[in-house]
Amino acid sequence: MRSNIVIKSLMLVAVLLLHGHFIKAQDHPSLFVKNQDRETVLAKIENEEWAKMSWQNLKKSIDGYVDRHQTDPEWIVSRLAMYWKDGERYTQCYIKKQNWDYGEGNAPVPTMRLPGMRTWNNYVNVPLEDRIPYNESGDMLGIDRSSDDKTPVKVPYKKSGHMITKNNREILQLAEKSAFAYWLTQDEKYAKFSADIFNAWLLGTYYMQPPLDPEESTGGQGGYKPGGIMGYYDYEQIHDFLQIHAAITYDFIFDYLKTNQAEHLSVTDKDVTEVAGVVFKRFIELGLVRGGKRGNWNVNGFKNIVPSMLVLESDEYYQDGKGKEHYVPYYTRITTDYHEALPDFLKNFSEVTGLWPESPGYASGMISAVLDIGMPLYNAGINTIGDNPILQKAAMANLSWLDARGNLVVFGDMRGGPTEFSVFDRMLTYYTWENDPENARKMATVIRKGLKSGQYNRSNTDWKGLCLYQPLPESGSELPFHRAAYSRFHRHLIMKNGNSEENGMMFTLYGGKKGGHLTDNGLAMQFYGNGWALAPDASAYESYWSSDAKYHRSITGSNTILPGYTMGDITINAMDPYVDGSKELNSRTATSPYCSFADVSAEEKRRLVAMVRTSETTGYYVDVFRSDQEDNDYLHHNLGDKMWLKSTNGEAVKTDRVDSISNHYQQGYQFFKNVRKTSYGQDFNITWTVDKVSPALIVDMWMMGQDNREIYLMDAPPTTLRMDVTPGMVNRSPQLTPATIIRQTGNNAKLHPFVAVFESYNKGEKSVNQIYKVAESDGFIALSVTSNKNTQQLIVNSIDNQVYEPEKKTSFQGVFGIVSEKNGVFDYLYLGKGKMIKKGKYSIQSLEGEVSAELRLVDGKLFYTADKQVKIGFPKGKTKVYPAGYNMVVE
Repeated sequence: MRSNIVIKSLMLVAVLLLHGHFIKAQDHPSLFVKNQDRETVLAKIENEEWAKMSWQNLKKSIDGYVDRHQTDPEWIVSRLAMYWKDGERYTQCYIKKQNWDYGEGNAPVPTMRLPGMRTWNNYVNVPLEDRIPYNESGDMLGIDRSSDDKTPVKVPYKKSGHMITKNNREILQLAEKSAFAYWLTQDEKYAKFSADIFNAWLLGTYYMQPPLDPEESTGGQGGYKPGGIMGYYDYEQIHDFLQIHAAITYDFIFDYLKTNQAEHLSVTDKDVTEVAGVVFKRFIELGLVRGGKRGNWNVNGFKNIVPSMLVLESDEYYQDGKGKEHYVPYYTRITTDYHEALPDFLKNFSEVTGLWPESPGYASGMISAVLDIGMPLYNAGINTIGDNPILQKAAMANLSWLDARGNLVVFGDMRGGPTEFSVFDRMLTYYTWENDPENARKMATVIRKGLKSGQYNRSNTDWKGLCLYQPLPESGSELPFHRAAYSRFHRHLIMKNGNSEENGMMFTLYGGKKGGHLTDNGLAMQFYGNGWALAPDASAYESYWSSDAKYHRSITGSNTILPGYTMGDITINAMDPYVDGSKELNSRTATSPYCSFADVSAEEKRRLVAMVRTSETTGYYVDVFRSDQEDNDYLHHNLGDKMWLKSTNGEAVKTDRVDSISNHYQQGYQFFKNVRKTSYGQDFNITWTVDKVSPALIVDMWMMGQDNREIYLMDAPPTTLRMDVTPGMVNRSPQLTPATIIRQTGNNAKLHPFVAVFESYNKGEKSVNQIYKVAESDGFIALSVTSNKNTQQLIVNSIDNQVYEPEKKTSFQGVFGIVSEKNGVFDYLYLGKGKMIKKGKYSIQSLEGEVSAELRLVDGKLFYTADKQVKIGFPKGKTKVYPAGYNMVVE
């Protein structure tokens, strides 16, 4: 055995001398660790429980394959999707209409199969054990994820979606894990497994030229010419990620590959370093002139090619002088016509909010991508994090998009689900490396919150976590939350009252926007209960090309009013707690501990959403939606297994089946099924029940009646594809979502608005027991909401700045206000924004302009909060002027 190694080494020296490349290669591994780090990682596994479990999980995922490979080395390689058939081992593929058309040429070895389509399909690959070995046709065995029937079917190559890519990625990821295991244990069985997969991929890619696209369906001609979106091995350069797994594998088993050369390399007259250099440089060269210069395409493009850059040798190794030093500056400082370098694309993060200008899923992914790139660069002596403080601001800004459970809010093109807590682990690693304990503790607090809430598990980390993650320093585990957050770019605001999963309240209110993976969703609202988005924005489409995408990615997937406004600027008429979008993301001190609201306009629409607590554990939401049109549809989706329409006295309201909703205001209406209808102008209730959890989770909607009303009940498409964004996975595909449309015709909804109150609660814990209209005029509405806590609240809203007297001894002038009594005794006055609110001898009055203020009785003492000077009236006929202040005693 030893003599064979010596002979191979001598042959390698001869080849290098022949080609003038007898230059010492850089030390490997070099991406995430160096050889001297092995003992540190081993100690981490020994001393940290999460690291020990992670290592055990990694071994469990590969050991069966690795052990079989020792006696059956063809099994895993045969499952790569390649052009296996001699005579059809294509070296050149052609694209038509962004899909595979045909191939030409015949390589001396099987070549890697190009995906059959750019677009997705509904199928997932069968388990690796069941896949077709040496599959010459490219037809894939798949399971329809949207069907209850999980019987595998054969999916034709040209209709295989991403199945080819996912198959090859899965196998290369096994090689990557095994390569790490070899580096850590020095057991050659892991190296052999990885090397055989890597060599098949390397040579199968080496003989394949980049696809050609004669009709330029991908925006360019393909080949090596710049322009368009196509990568080297995918129709989108941002999906050219096979190179990442290959580069990591190569890095970990570099020495093994050098001393155990693939037999076919002798035919090429090149050693593995030269052939790898050719292949990785093709990915890099094409990556630098393809994809997109803006947005996530730019950053994700770099995420793919930077590892390929970093595993290259130095410039002098290559005859063209293009090695690691040549390419890395294209990420760190050189902006071109095709890609923005780091200093330029970091300008996309808002200096005000720290947010990236795309929907939350993509935005949070960007900070993750930049840190993923930054870690191996730091290991190479290039610090791209420390010189860019916007990265820490961006990481922390994403917390404002989280609900109490740690899930991202869903709007625009995204799926939702937990934020990437690994971002904070990477930041913790950086601050530990930089000996910055203060910032390290901040990151540890976020990590501990993720661990505590069950949204993050360090034991589930991959080998990168074993290399990078650090022991947690002492810290807290409760994140500070902000009562309000607003991003002007996203036209999106969030309000919270509490941040616990059980009792926290939260709503979002937002306008529509095109671009940046945002959508024309109209003036939309979502509210939360028990840590879940109970009135969600739908996001269960498979891909942009799916037939139902026109529903999920449009106004019909949101809770809004049609027709009319779908996208464009919004105006915040009033908001408390207040956020100045030009200065800060998060609010100043809140006026009231129990009341929050926002009033937003967009074109002919105006919507006020308020959140009102009745105790530490109960509360409700108020929705006043005005639309300056004669005909309007109020569309609302809610999670639930069941939905009931009832009168206010609890009797079922009869509905009739109809074929569809007449007068489709948007093409998404065609996706509503099982449509029932009734004409009903009185106040009514709709109840949704989620029975898949115990106790059952219930949402009640009360809506004020108006003339010329029809109520539609229907089944909308599924809410999500994910398993973790709805309680009990309710309304997950293929389960439909119960929804309603309240149609109002010939009755202007600016003057006669849609007025609703929503309450969510666990079965048996309902708080609100009576709601009714107190007064209504063209610009004013007043509701009474009574809870079983013996609290009665008068909710008032106006749009015309007039003085109104909805009840005896009660007056109001403003946008929004609340008069609250307990057991018939004064509790508080809340003036969300306005000039005056009064109940009996208690009053708040502004002295100049509009004010946000509260007057509250606590244990026999009066306290006030006001953002401006106010005049306060209280019993015995006294009135007095008080300065702006928070929770001040009324003397």
